[in-house]
Amino acid sequence: MTSRIQYQQLLRLGQRQISRQQNGFLIPAERLQQPARIRLPLIAPQCRQQAARFSTTRLRPQDSTAELSEPVAPKPKKKSVVRRFLFAGTFLLLGAITGSSLKLLVEPPEPPTPNSPEDEYTIEVLHDQAAKLPIVKQLTSDPAFVESWDAYETLSPKHKSQHLMAGVMTGSRGVGGYQRIWYNPSTGELVSVVFLGGATTGWPGVVHGGLLATILDESCGRAAFKQWAGKTGVTARLELNYKKATLANGFYVIRARPREEEQLPEGERGKRHYKIFVDAVVEDANTGALQVVSEAIFVGGSGKDQTKEEGRVWGKAMDEHTRF
Repeated sequence: MTSRIQYQQLLRLGQRQISRQQNGFLIPAERLQQPARIRLPLIAPQCRQQAARFSTTRLRPQDSTAELSEPVAPKPKKKSVVRRFLFAGTFLLLGAITGSSLKLLVEPPEPPTPNSPEDEYTIEVLHDQAAKLPIVKQLTSDPAFVESWDAYETLSPKHKSQHLMAGVMTGSRGVGGYQRIWYNPSTGELVSVVFLGGATTGWPGVVHGGLLATILDESCGRAAFKQWAGKTGVTARLELNYKKATLANGFYVIRARPREEEQLPEGERGKRHYKIFVDAVVEDANTGALQVVSEAIFVGGSGKDQTKEEGRVWGKAMDEHTRF
């Protein structure tokens, strides 16, 4: 026959403690914290778990039936009103900033019309901001870059009106807010710093990939034409690898550099008079993050047959092609 737990002694102990409390006697805290001892004569194996659970319970003196209950965890302290206010205010401020940033990205303000007073003022501000960029300060003070100019400054008004970047994309909303080029004759490298305005986007807030391809095509062409002393050529191949999204309304750096003779394959050497390989990249002007990587091949210059009169193969050499 299964042995049963003797509850009578346990009930008497609980009634005695309740009686003492009602009569003004306080029960020592150490006694309340100690588990109630239960006399267990012989407990069958199937009752051991039940007995262990009852043996670790505590009495609640205010309960007249002396029921058993699990230990109650202490209630956490309430946070102060100031801490709650600061916590809520911080998250409210972060939410407002994030929401405003997303709104400017998805729905940017209307850019100013080219050649308007607002556009001219915006261009002045952009030039002041560009002068403070570390890359502009570095290029301006570097003696290796002996020549610098503003993009398209040598193009005639008629040519500008028919030019995609100097005509349609003029003004601060396009690429006319700021675009200056530095030239290193010892390496042939050209470094451009350009501001890409709000009208250069494809997807809202993101610069169109075709516009980036156009800028890289122009930059690589400048590097090639410089090697040909201003004689023109055409793009034979242009490959781009977009590393990350390029956001509008920001300054970017375009680096274009012709490959050295020893960097070319054996079969391509000795052809620089009419065929030039150019490597170019687009970087964030503030962080230096890589945006686009490009490789281009330009053909032109003096042409394959160098015995022909210079400049007659791809057109007469023009000064505007050295600083466009």
